[in-house]
This record gives sequence, structure tokens and C-alpha cells, in this order.
Amino acid sequence: MFLRKSLFAVAGIMLAVGMGVCAQETQSQTPSTQDGTLQRDRVERMEKRRERKGNREGRQAREGRERHRGMGHLMRELNLSEEQRQQSRAIMQRRLESTKLQREELFKLREKRNAGTFTADDEARARALHQEMRTAMEGARTEMDGLLTAEQKAKREELKKERKGRMEQRMKERQERLNKNLL
Repeated sequence: MFLRKSLFAVAGIMLAVGMGVCAQETQSQTPSTQDGTLQRDRVERMEKRRERKGNREGRQAREGRERHRGMGHLMRELNLSEEQRQQSRAIMQRRLESTKLQREELFKLREKRNAGTFTADDEARARALHQEMRTAMEGARTEMDGLLTAEQKAKREELKKERKGRMEQRMKERQERLNKNLL
């Protein structure tokens, strides 16, 4: 009799503790939307981002040290003189300084989007800022072209073609993987 009572008492205590623990778990907070499309879009973007990140990490592991990013790698391949390097650094520094305000404003707009307070006016402003930054980058590229000799320009074009070929190959492989996954 005593054993039965203590067994029920222990089971009751375990049940109460379990309910307390479950009640204290934090609920995931989702933005309240009328039809839930915002949440679905956000989840889809996150899944795509994770997939891209996973693919990128796998590709980097396969390619090892061959993978370099940005204009710096291209400039190293062109064997710039010290004077050309200094001029290119100055050009890129001027571009960074001239676009600093746009980048800061874009960061604030991104925070608004993440907070769910992003409006159509904000979207239009973000597009305008992106366009201003693209224009600044094109101007920097044009200035950089002025630094290069004819040989360096020819080599740059050759490197661009190689890079484009690799990109097309990756796109083809990606499409094949997607087709394989759909089957």
C-alpha cells in the first residue's frame, strides 16, 4: 500500500516537473502577417542561403587553394608594378570612401527589412542606392583600365574568359544536380 502511494506521488511529481519545464520553453517568435507569406518567404530564403553556403563550402574544399576572390586576385595575376598597385589601391580607397554613406544607409534599410518595417519607399531607396554603388564601381573599373598596359589588358581579358568558362561549367553542373534531384 505504501509502495503504491509513493509510486503515485513520484509519478505526480515527475508529471508536474515535466509540465513546468515544457511551460518554460521559449516559443519561437514569428512575425505576425495576414497570410503568412512573409514567414514562408523568409524560411525559403534561409533554406536557399544554407544550401548555397553548403555548396560553396564543398566547392571550396574540392578546389582547395585555387579559389580566390575579388579584384585583388585578378590584379595579382596581371603582375602590376608597384606604382600601378599604389594607384589601384588609391582608386579603390576613393571608391570605398565615396560609397560609405550609401553602404551605411543600405545597412539600416536591411535592418528595417529584417525587423519587418520595410516599406515600398524603402525598397525604391535601396534600389537607387544599389545603382549608385554600381555606378561608382564601374567608374573605378574604368579608372583601373587606364592603369593597365596593353599586355595586361590582353591577359585580363584572357582571365575573364577563363573565369566565365568556369562559371558556365559550374552552372551546368548545378543544373544537372537539380535535374537529378527532381527525378
